[in-house]
Amino acid sequence: MKLLEMNTIDFQEYVGSNDAVIIPSGAFEIWGPHLPVGADTIIAEEIANRLGDRMGWLVGPTVSVGDSLLSWGPGAVTVHPDNFRNYLEDVCLSLVNHGIRRFCFVNPHVGNVPLIGQVACALKTEHGAESCVFDWWRFIQPLCADILDGEGIMAHGHASEAGTSLFLYLRPELVKKERMLRTEPKKVNAFPDVQVFWSISDLSDTAMIGDATKASREKGERIVEKALERMTDFLKQW
Repeated sequence: MKLLEMNTIDFQEYVGSNDAVIIPSGAFEIWGPHLPVGADTIIAEEIANRLGDRMGWLVGPTVSVGDSLLSWGPGAVTVHPDNFRNYLEDVCLSLVNHGIRRFCFVNPHVGNVPLIGQVACALKTEHGAESCVFDWWRFIQPLCADILDGEGIMAHGHASEAGTSLFLYLRPELVKKERMLRTEPKKVNAFPDVQVFWSISDLSDTAMIGDATKASREKGERIVEKALERMTDFLKQW
């Protein structure tokens, strides 16, 4: 159920028996020549809605634009990190004032992760509210070992096999199949245990990294089902 579509009476009834909400967050950034710039936001909403249906939980407002300075390009929209954090915190505090005490964030955009963490800590220390975050693209990686053909960045790179498979399953009408590519990264971090802050343009001239040509609807469906099963297992014991 979506708060966006809910009337105030039904919302009050929900809060009377459930204190949990799912918050999708994403980004508008270049996602290869074959996928939409709002890819992360679309995935966040699609997964959040399916998770909400399985759990009987409310899906709150989507925070659709994130910090995408490292993935800037035609069609990209970005916000300052402070603005993202403050906006998200205001959304959550509004829900706290209505009785929500558990926040489940579904977020596929890596730039949002530390900001969500800061909001989650403030919700806990200042209001006693609990939070969890499904950092989508990293969350699904251990679930994909027997699903994807590629490995590492070629399977899980930007707009690569995993991401494209998700779209072929969830929103196939948005995939330009004739533009799907295989793109080797222009450089690779020889010290993966050290975090570096490269932009998409540092790594690729096609706005993607990996092999989208190996993607399929069937792979996308298997990833989604395995992920939702894992997510619901966690939330049921949370």
